Amino acid sequence: MGGAQQLVYEIARRMHQSNRDVVIFTGLSDTKKSLSALDNKILEAVYREEIPVEVIPSLNDRISLISDLKSFFKICALLRCYKPLVVHIHSSKTGILARMVCKLLNIKKVIYHVHGWSFSRSIGLSRKLYLWLEKLFYILTTKYIFVCNQDMIDFIKLGGNIKIKEKSHIIYPGADFFELDKQKQFRTDLRKKLGFSDNDHVIGTVGRLDYQKNPKIFIEIASSYSKIDNDAKFLWIGKGAYKEDMEKHINELALSDKFILPGYVDNVEPYFSVFDTFVITSRYEGLPVTIFKALACEIPVVGFRINGINDLSDQYSSVYGVEPYAIVEFVKKLVEAKSMIKTRMELIKKEAEYVREYFNLDRMYDNILKVYDSV
Repeated sequence: MGGAQQLVYEIARRMHQSNRDVVIFTGLSDTKKSLSALDNKILEAVYREEIPVEVIPSLNDRISLISDLKSFFKICALLRCYKPLVVHIHSSKTGILARMVCKLLNIKKVIYHVHGWSFSRSIGLSRKLYLWLEKLFYILTTKYIFVCNQDMIDFIKLGGNIKIKEKSHIIYPGADFFELDKQKQFRTDLRKKLGFSDNDHVIGTVGRLDYQKNPKIFIEIASSYSKIDNDAKFLWIGKGAYKEDMEKHINELALSDKFILPGYVDNVEPYFSVFDTFVITSRYEGLPVTIFKALACEIPVVGFRINGINDLSDQYSSVYGVEPYAIVEFVKKLVEAKSMIKTRMELIKKEAEYVREYFNLDRMYDNILKVYDSV
């Protein structure tokens, strides 16, 4: 249930419920072709909600000349059929394909939603090529929506058109939050279920076990931190291609008695109450919704300063930013976060209240509708 996919689902679901005409074009997750998120749980939810959807089997996250040509022509045929007033595009590769089609069909109201740039996660020639494409496709984009301010800054710093500011909106992702009065019971029940005691200081995250989320460095951090905190326990909720490698590395560092890997959890929301400190070790992100979910549960966050984490670490005392990939500094920030729980809990609570008020899904949806109206 990735952030961008979840956001598309929430927008479309609300539009459909309010009798606005909306249709989703999407590819399929495929174990042979997809880089991550090897399931179609959000698509299943789309079907359950009876939201109009067109599946493009050739469309996936890997670059492939044949598949991408098929996807290009399929998107073209679908847009000719539906004749939309506004096209709202998500994800990097589809962002290129769909904007090319819109230019071909003379569709002028094109919104590109940046969930982190493709060039931010690339190196060498690939990075230069992706950056060049985004600079070129700037002229084909009516409006940009950024999930964080840092992504817009990065585009300008690397030579992108400074006028992007004039056609951009910063809209942080929204999230659903359970009622705080349920948190104590969730915490008690779920910590017991997972095998944690009341004295354990639980550090961890929710995310896929894959290259992007970088679970290996989390194990390195856990190994260093556990040497200075006997109460430390570690939890990673999620599944992915790196699971076996992660289990092997945990055993190599003799951390098996401190780590719990429960795999994928269908209703993960209550599990945020289990953590004492939440961590983000990703190589790249737009702005992870999990940060807001953790903050809303009055849990401090420590993460590498990438993309949107730059935004939040500058705005919130309970978000600690660390230079990528400084393990020693990360451990120091974990110590500070634990101390904050004991000494500055009122500030943590205040920031949690703010997150619940301003970063919920309804407010996000209203802000996105305003962008639609503006074009």
